[in-house]
Amino acid sequence: MRRVDAPIAIKTRYYVGMSQDKRLNVERVIQLISDGKPLREALSEIGISAGAFNHVLQGARDLAQAYARAQEIRSDLLADEIITIADCEQTDPARARNQIQARQWLTSKLHGKRYGDRLDLNVSQSLDVSVTLAEARARLLRPVSDQLTIDHDETLAIPPEITSKPSD
Repeated sequence: MRRVDAPIAIKTRYYVGMSQDKRLNVERVIQLISDGKPLREALSEIGISAGAFNHVLQGARDLAQAYARAQEIRSDLLADEIITIADCEQTDPARARNQIQARQWLTSKLHGKRYGDRLDLNVSQSLDVSVTLAEARARLLRPVSDQLTIDHDETLAIPPEITSKPSD
């Protein structure tokens, strides 16, 4: 488990068109997010716009991966906060429930694989088709003389079309 105060290791590469200052600012934002701060707070603390942050992430794959990992770490911290809020006896129950639900929702969005809702698609009902299979096998084993044969010359009697009258 990673220590909260330990920095996230980011392989440093400089890309054409990206200043070193922008890259360092984005690395600081990512570090603040991994410490549990929301993105908006981290961006305002460092002094970088959301558009500039996203532009740098689009140009640097290693930073994008570090940002994704920081979001996962933040979701783990939020999950820890849920336990702390639930264990606190001094908090108003309605407020605590609201705080817990908000953090549960956010963790499910930040790290859906771990905290997201899972749909159970397993079928627990069993079907017995043995009777149907036995009847089909019996039809196959009957002698041919018992089976109906229709010559190609015969015409089949097709029932007349039923005309329905509209009901009241």
